[in-house]
Amino acid sequence: MPGEGLMRVTAGLLPVEGPLFSTGRWLAAMSGRVPGSPYTFELGGVILHGTVVERPHPGEVFDLGHLLTADAPQLPLSEATRAARTRRAPWPGCAPHLVVMLPGYECHALGPAGDDAAAVELLVSGIVSWARARGLRAVAFLYTRGEALERALGGLGFTGMPMSYSCELTPGTPLPARRAKEARRELRRLADAGVRLRTSEISRPVPGMTELKCGHSRKYGGSPDPAAVSRRLEALCSGGALLFSAGLGERLLGYGLFVPHRGTWYCVSTAMAYGVPETRHTYFATLFHEPARHAAEAGVGRLHYGHGSWRAKLSRGCRAVELPIWVLALDPELRPLVEWSAGTTTLSP
Repeated sequence: MPGEGLMRVTAGLLPVEGPLFSTGRWLAAMSGRVPGSPYTFELGGVILHGTVVERPHPGEVFDLGHLLTADAPQLPLSEATRAARTRRAPWPGCAPHLVVMLPGYECHALGPAGDDAAAVELLVSGIVSWARARGLRAVAFLYTRGEALERALGGLGFTGMPMSYSCELTPGTPLPARRAKEARRELRRLADAGVRLRTSEISRPVPGMTELKCGHSRKYGGSPDPAAVSRRLEALCSGGALLFSAGLGERLLGYGLFVPHRGTWYCVSTAMAYGVPETRHTYFATLFHEPARHAAEAGVGRLHYGHGSWRAKLSRGCRAVELPIWVLALDPELRPLVEWSAGTTTLSP
């Protein structure tokens, strides 16, 4: 296939800076988040990052079988899609397959020619040939952003389908009158409860962050390793981060952690002390009200909140950016599954 012989494939860090998710800092923090062998593909001024997923990972939104067939409560699938997936017989799996995605659940064509559809198409062709030669069952570009990339994928026979929303907020966007009134009331109640909101520039986690993040993970079905959580927070804070925190005396009750990068503040971690009455309303205060106010004062153009909890984010002024996935079945056995999923997958409005 054109381009394969010239394509450079490495396992190192990305040699070019794009969104936060392409930086060495982020890749270090998220190391192992998508289990498998990571690769950087480079050709003609275009760079893409991918991981060979060797076995199924049920419940994970990088697992192709899960994305194509499961109810997937983490994703904003429509009720019709959930019903169709519930009726379908279980599928045995799609591994091994190549996931082309930065470990921030977005896929960007990086490099000086990343906006050139022809150059992107040449690299994608090489990646497909590379995956086919290794006996992979499918190539999946997950949560794509960028017209050139999506045009190239469509032109090469990939099947696209909507799969998630990324939520973004423009600082200074006024809330509807009812929501603005609610926000003022929430902040007043926190003050009445003695909860203090603070904004800090930090380069390492503050006391209590690891414990809160572990509690957050357990609440949503995880089994966190405190040492691993601490290492990830250390990596996220290294180089500088903004902490919006809520505290009662010396106790940390909740936080929103943001990393500034190229004119955008990325929300990279959040947690709160569940079961403590005073924590009520800290989520919205530390994730939306205070960051949006400070970002507007600083002239920041965008707050990036990513996937998940999209209805709550929209209620606080965010807009939803649709993120599709694109799949090419290299194993003929998978093609009917891909076609069925594309024909039945829609998102909640």
